[in-house]
Amino acid sequence: MEPNRLIWILIYAFVILSPTNAADFVLEIYGNANMDEHLDQADLDYIRDIVAGKTEPTKLADANFDGQVNEQDVEQLQAILDGREEKLTFIDMLGEPVTVNKPIRRLVNMGYNGVEMTRILGAEDILVAYGQDRADHAIFFPKFAELSFVGTDPNDCDYEKIISLKPDAVQTNIERASFAVGGLDQKRIFEKNLKDIPLICLNMREQDTLVKNVRTYGYILDREEEAEEFIDWYSGYYDLFLSRTASLSEDEKPRCVFEYTPYYCYASGSNLGQVLALAGGKNILDKKIGPDDPKYGSMLDIEPEFIVKENPEYIFKAVGSWESGYHVDNTSAMAAYQEQVTNRTELANAIAVREDNVHCMSYWILIGAGNNIIGTAYVAKLLHPDLFEDIDPVAIHQEYVGRFCRIDFNVEEKGAFLYPPYDRWPVEA
Repeated sequence: MEPNRLIWILIYAFVILSPTNAADFVLEIYGNANMDEHLDQADLDYIRDIVAGKTEPTKLADANFDGQVNEQDVEQLQAILDGREEKLTFIDMLGEPVTVNKPIRRLVNMGYNGVEMTRILGAEDILVAYGQDRADHAIFFPKFAELSFVGTDPNDCDYEKIISLKPDAVQTNIERASFAVGGLDQKRIFEKNLKDIPLICLNMREQDTLVKNVRTYGYILDREEEAEEFIDWYSGYYDLFLSRTASLSEDEKPRCVFEYTPYYCYASGSNLGQVLALAGGKNILDKKIGPDDPKYGSMLDIEPEFIVKENPEYIFKAVGSWESGYHVDNTSAMAAYQEQVTNRTELANAIAVREDNVHCMSYWILIGAGNNIIGTAYVAKLLHPDLFEDIDPVAIHQEYVGRFCRIDFNVEEKGAFLYPPYDRWPVEA
């Protein structure tokens, strides 16, 4: 690998794992000449200044991605702003430029949350297949459950079926921070088997990069207005949580851990680790792994002895999307998971167990798209009820379901999202 290329990959691995304000990013679409978070008139002016020799070229000034900055880039950016571009080049979450032909009329979506974001942007009509068989999730995905499924893993998905569907692009399952490790290798397998089909690899899970990637995705799908509507809603809550918890001292942040399977826990750069941080919790895994570690955005196997020693005040357990959520009528599976934690002999004296602060939460209110804001609201309400006295997590959840998922579902009366249920929490509902 060329040294310069390796440097760029390491930079991008750091960037996608670095917490930021919701609006603190560079929109990585070619044409964003002034390197801010938008494509607009200012970028046109900037490119004209480059062409006139008044300023130096920037990395993203080459709007048509032909290796030089000239009047053709002004024309390309103007076409993008007018919604009539024939091609668009963006930088994916792995730091690589990708060019898609526009408009995209047929899309295969293999990502767990990418498919949800496609619906949020009102583009479900272009989907021709997606990754997993989600027939069990027809309540939440009434249209998608009828689509063909082609698999998600690059080593065993149905490439023949994908190619037969003649997609204009494929959104892969490379959509979370943990792909900073191994993501390029997986992308190469997709590229080998899907020659000449553009691959969309955008992080649709972690909170700190979601706004940037939704805006990018909006341009890719010609759904800019829908993207901005979601961004306004999402960033409003993100910035609210960030501004309030930023004032907390370390001593005011309860010690927490978030696990999936026993002692397989989320580091702070991962999607659920970011939920803890934004809600004002202190992840005990921070004593084991920091932002400079490539696995900071992943889940890790943790020794039980470490958990016992750090003595978390709250233990959160993530429950998968087949055992909880919109299609599940009761919380028996979630209750069993809670009991699985509280019955561990080594945790008998942990504060979280002694004070009944072991909480099971469904993936449906935690993982990616708008779900992680819902999960953050619930966790923030639990950890800091006085600080978030005016926040109603149930109302946020209901608004998301009705406004962006466009389904008729009462989250207060149906589904299994929390255990213990919210009405048993020690907060003002």
